[in-house]
Amino acid sequence: MTLMGEADLINLGRSITANEVSWLGQVITINFAMVVGIYYFLNRAGLALKIFAFIAYMLGMLLYLGEMLIESGVKTQVLASLQSMHALSPIGQTYIGVSASWLGTVTIVLFNTAFWILPIGIFYLLFFWRKDSESGSLPAHTHGIGKQ
Repeated sequence: MTLMGEADLINLGRSITANEVSWLGQVITINFAMVVGIYYFLNRAGLALKIFAFIAYMLGMLLYLGEMLIESGVKTQVLASLQSMHALSPIGQTYIGVSASWLGTVTIVLFNTAFWILPIGIFYLLFFWRKDSESGSLPAHTHGIGKQ
């Protein structure tokens, strides 16, 4: 059995954070792609295609969610292992302190909230939102800059 030292645990924790942030960026990119797809194509599609698109989208989202949950479970263990060490360097103490502070808590809440708000928004746009006009121009009640 190989024991990990403080530096190894900190590096693992930071690597997990980098993975999670990268995956959230990819999730946001997928959501922007869905918004574009809805705006240009799916808003005119039939219900069957909308349901298929949403199921495919949710499978991808749930794949990312599963990976993030696995990583966060490992990060929880990393933090517990660091806390159980008898003597920590100032870097180790700061890493644990920031993770346990209000900043760490707010970051976790924002991360989780963002992950669930995005699919709710896509669901709304896909099934309930309607474009004002097919041409993509401004609605009749809206006046663009420079129009008389």
